[in-house]
Amino acid sequence: MKTGRQQVLVWCLILGVAVLGVSAEENAVRNPGFEKTGPSGATQDWTDRKPVYCFANGVGRAGSRGLAFNNTDPNYYSFPSQQVNVQPGRCYAVEVWVKTEKLIGNELGATVCMEWSDSNGRHLGGAYPEGICGTSDGWQKVKGYTGAVPTNAACVRVAPYVRPGMTGKAWFDDLKVTPYAPPLVSSVSASCYRNTSAGGQVVFSAGLALNEAGVNVTEVAGTFAIETADGKPVRTAKPDTLTDTCARLSVNASDFPVGDYTVRFALSTQDRASKSAAETPFHRVGRLPERKAYIDAHRRLILNGHPFFPLGMYWSIVKEPELKTYARGPFNCLMPYARPTAEKMDACHAYGLKVIYSIKELYVGTRGAPPHIKTEADERAEIQKHVSAFKKHPALLAWYVNDERPLTMLDRLTARQRLMEELDPDHPTWAVLNQYNQVISYLPTCDVVGTDPYPIPERPAAMALQWTRIARDQTHGTRALWQVPQVFDWGAHRKGAERERARAPTLQEMRSMAWQCVAAGANGLVFFSFFDLYRMNDRDPFDTRWADVCAMAEEIKRYIPVILSDEAALKVTCEGSAGIETRAWRSGPDVYLLAVNSEAKPVTATVTVAGGCQSVSAEFGKPPEMRADGTLVYTFSPLEPVMVRIKTP
Repeated sequence: MKTGRQQVLVWCLILGVAVLGVSAEENAVRNPGFEKTGPSGATQDWTDRKPVYCFANGVGRAGSRGLAFNNTDPNYYSFPSQQVNVQPGRCYAVEVWVKTEKLIGNELGATVCMEWSDSNGRHLGGAYPEGICGTSDGWQKVKGYTGAVPTNAACVRVAPYVRPGMTGKAWFDDLKVTPYAPPLVSSVSASCYRNTSAGGQVVFSAGLALNEAGVNVTEVAGTFAIETADGKPVRTAKPDTLTDTCARLSVNASDFPVGDYTVRFALSTQDRASKSAAETPFHRVGRLPERKAYIDAHRRLILNGHPFFPLGMYWSIVKEPELKTYARGPFNCLMPYARPTAEKMDACHAYGLKVIYSIKELYVGTRGAPPHIKTEADERAEIQKHVSAFKKHPALLAWYVNDERPLTMLDRLTARQRLMEELDPDHPTWAVLNQYNQVISYLPTCDVVGTDPYPIPERPAAMALQWTRIARDQTHGTRALWQVPQVFDWGAHRKGAERERARAPTLQEMRSMAWQCVAAGANGLVFFSFFDLYRMNDRDPFDTRWADVCAMAEEIKRYIPVILSDEAALKVTCEGSAGIETRAWRSGPDVYLLAVNSEAKPVTATVTVAGGCQSVSAEFGKPPEMRADGTLVYTFSPLEPVMVRIKTP
């Protein structure tokens, strides 16, 4: 998260400025050490935010000029920034040197951010590395990586800053923004769960970042290689398909003897100037193991032999009175940040609720790690303790292993996934990312992925569709997708004027965002968050908000049998606004077609179902007009989801 990552809105002061490129060696930050001053003494190229932020001599590294932060008011939130010239479509490394003293608050500390907006000043995204809290041991470097800067970014800004709600002291120096070329090959994944197959077709997918690296797909060549555990080559083949985002190879796993393999994809440019490779283990077994919970070929969770759609909410601490209220609603699971005791797990089971159990902060040296975890051995022992205690508990649904951890931790996150596969073969792992356009790099770290778009009120509700689409496409069909839509009020995590400007999403917005996620491929929804509904009770009564949340989720629940159908659905094509998403299912003799307008304005679209339509009846929303040729013409209201049932010829 969720609440740990406040959405920082740094709008450009000058809009409509062309975003220019920089060379590979050039630091895009001007006056990165704050040394240059103008005739008036003001620091050049930086906005001023006195008195909390102060540019001063002697406060930087080695006694140089730097930026000092000194704050006693947790309601204060502003910071200096600078517009930088970067190249759309490319990735960047952003870093700053930081020192802190008694910097406290429920946030991620002193850090740096880089973010972008379009020509209308609308926030499009950014990178927000985890910072430094408390009292640091001297100067420390904070570094992060952006995804590709959007091509419609008109303004990009960089800012050294302290997260909202924090008090204490911090110092900043020597910012840097430089082009970053991600590996040409980011990951290799298999279409079978946990890379294990008992035979039949398996598709291996290699995630590629050619555009981000400035490489054209016509300039590269790649090869898949499959080796036995002792390194003996079994098969080498060119990919069946090769695009700028993915290379794929389909194999018949029945051709491979039972055993363990390594599947590697290597790619190089034709001039050999750039090359990259990634690999994944692959297990050919005689018979698939029996598991309590796993992800099937349709990206559905199968629990105790039956398809299961996680419909839940984030919690803080599991408390019995609140659990009773929650159990009367439409939800079937919960994700509590505070790890439940055996007694609380028993209570959840008694209420018929499943638990996604969080071990997401058990990484030594990271914010939130328990104080007694001082080594990797401590880390492993703590994980083993929790897994041993609950892996056989009937309430356990999945393990929550990553909450927006940065790409700099990719090796550790991948190792954690391998450990969880070893410790508990019976339950999947789930990672939730705000790095929605870097999902492809995280595929080796989890069984299920999710992103957490929280747009209301600063951004359009269509952000839910955008993030889900990108996450879906970047998994290349190898991961289940459990999304985390917004039902909370940002005011629950802000103070003063920021709190007053925030609001909760309306029932219409919540409903649209939930169906946007489903339409774009989600097979699970875990909303953020139940505990925040209580936090805003003073101005937004819990009973009223809870009724709206339940009404929205009840509608989703009603169609879970349809969403989880594994019958082959007909192909659907849509002509119209890019803000419309469709998804179809076959359930018995009927085809169910979901179409959602993510835009806050009326739009029209023409939808064609392969084979045509004989009749159409509305489940909810305004039904489309059916033409003589069987095509469907929709006239959507703002943010409207429409579900229809179709009889085919």
